[in-house]
Amino acid sequence: MLQRLNCWSSDTKGNVAVMFAIAAVPVLLAMGSGVDYLRYYNLRTDIQSAIDGAALAAALPASKTDAQRVAIAKDYFKKNLRDLPGGAPKLQVNLSADEVTISADTAVPTTFMRLGGIDKMMISETTQVMRPTAGSAEVVLVLDYSGSMDRKNKYQDMRDAATAMINNLDAAIPDDKLKIGLVPFSAMVYTSMNKAYVTQPSAVQSWTGCTQDRRHPFNRGVKTPTPADETKWGYVSDNGENAGSYDCSAYQNNNLKIIPLTTSLTSVKSKLGTMRPVGNTNIPLGTEFGWNLLDPDLPFDEALPYNSKFNRKFLVLLTDGVQTSEQWGTGNARSVANGNENLLTICEGVRESGITVFTIAYDITDPAVTTLLKSCAPGNYYEPDSGGGEIGQVFSAITREIKNQTVRISK
Repeated sequence: MLQRLNCWSSDTKGNVAVMFAIAAVPVLLAMGSGVDYLRYYNLRTDIQSAIDGAALAAALPASKTDAQRVAIAKDYFKKNLRDLPGGAPKLQVNLSADEVTISADTAVPTTFMRLGGIDKMMISETTQVMRPTAGSAEVVLVLDYSGSMDRKNKYQDMRDAATAMINNLDAAIPDDKLKIGLVPFSAMVYTSMNKAYVTQPSAVQSWTGCTQDRRHPFNRGVKTPTPADETKWGYVSDNGENAGSYDCSAYQNNNLKIIPLTTSLTSVKSKLGTMRPVGNTNIPLGTEFGWNLLDPDLPFDEALPYNSKFNRKFLVLLTDGVQTSEQWGTGNARSVANGNENLLTICEGVRESGITVFTIAYDITDPAVTTLLKSCAPGNYYEPDSGGGEIGQVFSAITREIKNQTVRISK
């Protein structure tokens, strides 16, 4: 008997096999669970994409009944979602005066996870999109009116393209929900504001005149000026680019005055048609004032707060040349290099404020400009030639993007 027991205890091959089989179960279960989860993640992504598109499809048409919008959403969802192993998801479409909300729920059957007692995983996705009548837009056009824009019919083509943009947005967005502002810039900008915000004296409360940038670092943001002069705008007269035929009277004669945000689109188009080029190029100055127009605080307070749920803000910056004007930088010094650095900081601040920025390098391929403008508006940069209708195509593309973002996924 003892000999038999010794033989049994020394033969471990069967024991090892049994132990390996037992240990393999959780390993295989873990590997299989990864496969199940990957499939679950892919299905969840597909469902989210399908309900996003369905909500947009239901929200975009200008004149549809609620019943038609529900039908559009369901049809889109059905056509754009592949068959699921658990069957078609349960789709819920809810409409309010402001939004289209769609939710989809389904149970995804598992394969390997069944070994662990989990036979299904739940997917529940929701999306929310503004209806066209709910969204509003604030659009500021920051347009280069330096002397070079008077060549090859550039400013005229720009004017026509910008006018077409306003017309198209006006047709898509109700009048009381669309505001347009305009910043024509060259070496300076010509504008009106409270005299407390400028260094030049004024006999009346509202100052009107030309200015360059504020002192650094105030020329990189939209902080409302304080009584300190370095926070205010002012006129720099120590160089020739603002003298003689390029002084402020030239800006006045060429109708290059800033138009704050307004719902009076007819007046914007009318004034746009009278503007003529003059002077050098100060890209960050124009961008700084464009941001100020979209900022709700003074000196321009026509804009809605940044956190207005159904409002979208857009800044379109166009230039056809390199920076030629000096700007304030560190060390109380002015240089062109400071201007380029200031532009990048301004653009970053604009984007961080929730404003969508578009940049257009018009009839120019100089890396000194294109690199800056690409960095200013990543993914929203254009480089059209003059003539041939390219500038019109660019403005049309931007118009479509503005309309799409005004009716866009909000949750």
